[in-house]
Amino acid sequence: MDIAFIAFAKIKGTELYFHEDSTTNNQIKENIKQLKAANPKTQMVLAVGGYGADGFSDAALDGNRYLFTESIINLVKELDLDGVDIDWEYPAFHAWNTQKARPEDTKNFTSLMKELREKLYRLPHKNKKYLLTFASGTQDWYFQNVEVKKVEKYVDFINVMTYDLTGKWSDTTGFNSNLYADSQGKSKHSVDGIISMYLDHDIDSRKLLLGIPAYSYGWKNVKENKEAKNGLFAPGTPIDIDKVNLHYKQIEKAYLNKNGFKRYYDSKAKAAYLYDGHTFISYEDQEALEEKVSYIQSKNLAGAMVWQYSQDAEDGIVKYLSEHLNKRQQAAKR
Repeated sequence: MDIAFIAFAKIKGTELYFHEDSTTNNQIKENIKQLKAANPKTQMVLAVGGYGADGFSDAALDGNRYLFTESIINLVKELDLDGVDIDWEYPAFHAWNTQKARPEDTKNFTSLMKELREKLYRLPHKNKKYLLTFASGTQDWYFQNVEVKKVEKYVDFINVMTYDLTGKWSDTTGFNSNLYADSQGKSKHSVDGIISMYLDHDIDSRKLLLGIPAYSYGWKNVKENKEAKNGLFAPGTPIDIDKVNLHYKQIEKAYLNKNGFKRYYDSKAKAAYLYDGHTFISYEDQEALEEKVSYIQSKNLAGAMVWQYSQDAEDGIVKYLSEHLNKRQQAAKR
């Protein structure tokens, strides 16, 4: 593993914090320092924001951006970290009315990344290069709201979030992160379709990290029919994954070929799922990972990014990627 993204620092005005309680906040900082000391060969990168995190739109305004970038750089220096990851979901898009957004976000995001690059460059390097990355969207509208091509020149990697292609918002079962279109032609999105969109926009493949989920989505009360074979693309009730543990390590422990669950694999989509006749679970497995490793190499991508490490098994996704990706590629975890 080459990079660990420390997620997430939150935004309040133009300042950053990990927790509102000062004692807890300081303890988190100490934990990060200990983590870095224990893993000297892994680059530790500060991740700012995260899904549902508000504050970017105000902090990136012309009158606030200097103080905001100073806060980010100061925290990097305080914790002796190796760079910054901006996880703004999403500029100029209110994220289904969960956060403030304005049209000016588009250019302000570009300016934010430019200023961070300049300030990171001015830091004493101590024989290392500070990384700058950002988490990026997966649909056409993202390129309308973000000047990806302009931002590309300021960053080392783009963390493409090629997951959540189907999830708990859907009343129909499907794949979380299918590599290609499925055998029935019912998947609206695919990892390949997303990466192809970036390449079509002339984004350097060597800066793209392909996102891989260490979590699963599930549906209960699945109603099979002739078209919905083995529970795939069948009506069902989404499982609240905030309340039910469907992490990769839990899948291996409690579901894979256990308690009536049988593993299925769509050879066209290159995606695995579990089904017991009532409950459907879309998850990542080794066969799917093998295909994604081959894809990363064939497309000359920078590597992979896993969200998130705490959900992974000890001998799971990150270990497999670290062992099978080329040395020049990155097996990154967030």
